[in-house]
Amino acid sequence: MNTQNQFTVAAIVSVFLHGLLLVGITLGWESTSDPTPRVFKPRYVEAKLVELKAQDTQEPAQKKNKVIDLTKKRELEQQRAEAQKRAKEEAARQRRIERERKEKAEADKKKRQEAERKKQQELEAKRRAEEAAKAKAERQRQERLAQERLDEAVRKEEQQRQAQLAAEQTQSYVNMISSRIEQNWSRPPSARRGMKVELLIQLVPTGQVVNVTIVRSSGNAAFDRSAEQAVRRIDRFSELRNMPPELFEQNFRQLKLVFDPKDLRL
Repeated sequence: MNTQNQFTVAAIVSVFLHGLLLVGITLGWESTSDPTPRVFKPRYVEAKLVELKAQDTQEPAQKKNKVIDLTKKRELEQQRAEAQKRAKEEAARQRRIERERKEKAEADKKKRQEAERKKQQELEAKRRAEEAAKAKAERQRQERLAQERLDEAVRKEEQQRQAQLAAEQTQSYVNMISSRIEQNWSRPPSARRGMKVELLIQLVPTGQVVNVTIVRSSGNAAFDRSAEQAVRRIDRFSELRNMPPELFEQNFRQLKLVFDPKDLRL
């Protein structure tokens, strides 16, 4: 726009200068010619010259305008091209930003998924470890219970064996004491088959008889007294010294013995 204005101003100035030149020529012509009035058409000539000069000055202006238009067109095309280039670059930049955003979002998603997967694996491993620990504890408890039951069964079996052994030993000692009493017994005339008396014999570990009493009578005083005297006559059962202390304390510290001779006749 500035270049076009400059050309327009130049054209106006050129026309104005040509007009002044024509006016000067006309005035000079009048001062040297015949003073007799003549008819001429200075205004016509001036107008024509001005018109011609105006036409002459318009052609370069049009050319300049064309040059300006072409220049402006090139500038506009250049600006348009630059705008298109910037638009393409901006679009490419936006696509790159969007791609980077999507890639980052996808990477973040993968990270979250991986973190969640690891968390689930850790929870699963922890759950399995807890289950394994519980199973191990339960297995150990069952094994312990089984061992306790086995130990209890062995203990009971041992107790039964010991009890049976003690019973056999006790019966053996009782038979021995009964046999000794029968050997030292003097049968009274009134004794009859079926008579039996229950005696309480108090002993010490050496087998010494401390005391003997009748707990349950046979109904025959002579029979009862003869059994008591037989025990007192023995005085000591020396075989008891070899008896285990526990067995003695359990069964022979105070021994209840039923005296029932087998060789009694009717």
